[in-house]
Amino acid sequence: PLYREEASTGYYNPPWLAVALSPLGLLPHRLGWALLSVASLVAVAAVVRRWGGGLTKLVLVMLSPSMVYTLLHGQIDAIILSGILLPQEWWMIVGLTKPQVVIGLVFGIPRAKLVRALLLTSLLLAATLIWFGNWPLQLLRQPTPNRYDGYNLWLGLWPFQVPVGIFLILLGFTRKDERWLVSASPFLFPYAAISSLLGPWAVACTLLTEWQAAIVLASWWGAVIFRML
Repeated sequence: PLYREEASTGYYNPPWLAVALSPLGLLPHRLGWALLSVASLVAVAAVVRRWGGGLTKLVLVMLSPSMVYTLLHGQIDAIILSGILLPQEWWMIVGLTKPQVVIGLVFGIPRAKLVRALLLTSLLLAATLIWFGNWPLQLLRQPTPNRYDGYNLWLGLWPFQVPVGIFLILLGFTRKDERWLVSASPFLFPYAAISSLLGPWAVACTLLTEWQAAIVLASWWGAVIFRML
């Protein structure tokens, strides 16, 4: 089964993600990982370009702890982030796929497209319920050890970071700027790894000058190294 109540660690995303990634599982491990890494790099490049970032800012995003973590651990955060390139009707599905990365996009769906977004999400949910059974209940019954380990940025802080997320959602909603909605996402969820900050960092790079972003990046790596010592 996809979800296992007795597992110490498990799969915590909707089943449609597993279906989408299943072709990689048929490949040799190293080849599948390599293709996933290439897809992640291409995805980030596309997102930075969408937000008006040039080559230097793209390099700064690529050199971030979030991107390194994503590549080293075979994470999908970069690919999920690139879901912003899809039509807005798909943003609800993208946001639910990995909430700590892009759940804020749900609040950016225009009212005129909301009905279609709800319809698409409902159809996909119905299809997965038929195929996988009551998977939301199975998902909720799984142990969540990741929420209590040192990789969780909000360990000991949840839910005090949530007001920051709400502020960013309201800012993005008011300004009609998807970047703020993406930045809000990690703050709205009880679990976020360092890879979850890839979106906010890409946003920061597009808002800052190149030298300002470089200073922030250097301080970020300094903090990471300090925590490792």
